[in-house]
Amino acid sequence: MTLTAFLNPRSIAVVGASQKADSVGGRIMGQLTTSFDGPIYPINPNYDTVRGLPAFPTVGAVGQPVDLVLAAASSKLIPSILRESTQSGAQGAVVYSSGFAEVGGAGEALQAELDRLVAETGLRLLGPNCLGFANFRRGLTATFTRVPFDVRDGNIAVLAQSGSMGIGTASLLRADGAGVGFWAATGNELDVSTGELAMELLASEEDVPDVIAMVVEGVNNAATVMKAGRQAARAGKQVVLLKLGRTERGRQAAISHTAALAGSYATFAAACEQNGIVMVDTIRELVDVTRGFAAGRRPRGNRVVVISSSGGNGALMADATEQAGLALPPPSAQLRAGLAEVLPSFGSTGNPVDITGNLVNDLRPVAAVLEEVGSSDEFDIVAYGTVARTLPETHREILLRAARGTDKPFLALAHQPDVLTRMAERGLTCFADAASLIGVAGKLVRAQEAGAFLDLTDAPSAGAATVTATTGTLSESESKALLVRYGVPVPTETVVDAEDAAVRAVEELPGPAVLKIDAAWLPHKSDVGGVIVGVRGREAASAAFARLGQVAREHRPTPDAPYRILVAEQVPPGIELMLGLTRDPVHGAVVTLAAGGVAAEIVAESQVSVVPFNRSRARAMVDRLWGGRLVSHHRGLTAAARDSLVDVLMGVQRLALAEPAVAEADVNPLIATPDRVVAVDGLVVLDGGQG
Repeated sequence: MTLTAFLNPRSIAVVGASQKADSVGGRIMGQLTTSFDGPIYPINPNYDTVRGLPAFPTVGAVGQPVDLVLAAASSKLIPSILRESTQSGAQGAVVYSSGFAEVGGAGEALQAELDRLVAETGLRLLGPNCLGFANFRRGLTATFTRVPFDVRDGNIAVLAQSGSMGIGTASLLRADGAGVGFWAATGNELDVSTGELAMELLASEEDVPDVIAMVVEGVNNAATVMKAGRQAARAGKQVVLLKLGRTERGRQAAISHTAALAGSYATFAAACEQNGIVMVDTIRELVDVTRGFAAGRRPRGNRVVVISSSGGNGALMADATEQAGLALPPPSAQLRAGLAEVLPSFGSTGNPVDITGNLVNDLRPVAAVLEEVGSSDEFDIVAYGTVARTLPETHREILLRAARGTDKPFLALAHQPDVLTRMAERGLTCFADAASLIGVAGKLVRAQEAGAFLDLTDAPSAGAATVTATTGTLSESESKALLVRYGVPVPTETVVDAEDAAVRAVEELPGPAVLKIDAAWLPHKSDVGGVIVGVRGREAASAAFARLGQVAREHRPTPDAPYRILVAEQVPPGIELMLGLTRDPVHGAVVTLAAGGVAAEIVAESQVSVVPFNRSRARAMVDRLWGGRLVSHHRGLTAAARDSLVDVLMGVQRLALAEPAVAEADVNPLIATPDRVVAVDGLVVLDGGQG
């Protein structure tokens, strides 16, 4: 069943309707009767009328079709109320009541009963434990919280599990001059989730927003959120998301508040970007970035021009560009010459362009500079500062004309709240803080870049599984054999049981050898001295073989635990990386690229992708590692090694898709040589195909 009952109900019944203005039922009736133009049926056996409308003892007593039921009653009564509502033809219900899974114990049992009812009847349920929703375009305010702003229809939807954060976000958007067309709080998300509401809005003919600002606490609806993000991106719309429960403390708070499972934040963030969703870290950033996208313009690249009458504001914006991933290119000689003709002699034709405080005497340079940069193909984004109350109305008109005269994102600085709001309402996107303005520009650029990750045409598909074992850890040689099967290069190596075989293997290698204990029961060999490097010649090989045998016998879990000796070429020194495959309980297979060797735990910076991903995403993982220095630094990867690493990432992804028995795969170190990357060590853990 669709969610039409929430977007455009024909009739509404309010269970718990009250004449008391400050009660939950009274607030719902107060706002609903002043906004909704369809039939409203108050349900309360204690009243004959509520707000001049005939009241009924039960939903069944109405005797007329009811599309949507708003239930403000004791949690224990909710199941019987909803069952009767479905018998009266209700398609949707909002349950405001708390006392369900979020409190545990009997509340969990009560929510389970609601879950069964929804499954049996097909009723769509928003909540429980929620503030409700409002479709401002339809004049439908179905909430008991007072809407704390003047209602102004707009191209933004705000969806949140947390009611207070959702209505707070909508309030801040409105205070900054933006229009909100739809708002909803989903609470425990027993049935209707933020993701599904987003998809319903995007698919609607009349209610589709340009931007959906979303606040989620758990990830039990992650797949739907990702689908909504992809649907929005393909339609030229945008989902901007704030995820709560990013840390262990935050996750515990999220669980206690909405009874939701919170997963790995890094994995969730990767999944969001791969599905066109822009993530933010604070409510303030959520509001600013949402307004940036609501302006409706997308940059073609990351080149920003900063124009300011204040050297300080110009410097602040310039300082923020690097962290935002923006380029601040100097104007060409030709453009500088054009700017010099219109600027005061003491102005600057660089980037930032300094139009100086002389604009209080002469506004002509402002219009001329904006026309020059707005029409130039040397920049993708215009950042202007500052719009101030002390400047004349003519200055604001110049900015509005300039913004309308270019197809580039045009963002302005306005420190004074009233100026910011008024200019936003007139069509100029303004921000109170220079760093915030540049941060929004960076998000606009990042969203455009992420568009390359949406097409999965070149992403691998699952092949036939080859792993026949069910559970346990594979030895290094077995692990590497599996990695080689999926295109991961390994050193020249062989496994031996006898000393003479070890000697021959060492002598056949052109350079020094590495000898290791090869046993499934010893995944971390170096911790016990199970690895010997730099082995050359017969005597050294014999000694190394004997030493490793002694170590193995001392540490094996049982007297008959098997082991062998792995003899491998010693890979020349290079950049040490780590490549991992894990199975996330929410998102499935995840591939991680990070620093390798002993630095793996010290340098806790990584790039993560959720399977499946395309080759563009694999390249981005490589190019972004260590702030891009892995490829940009003169001692970083060569072009050949970069291509090899991308191939390896795609290969490990194929392994993840084809081998469901593989729960984990760890390659550490993965050494980048001048011409390729090589998996020096490997570890594969099986879980019986449950991943």
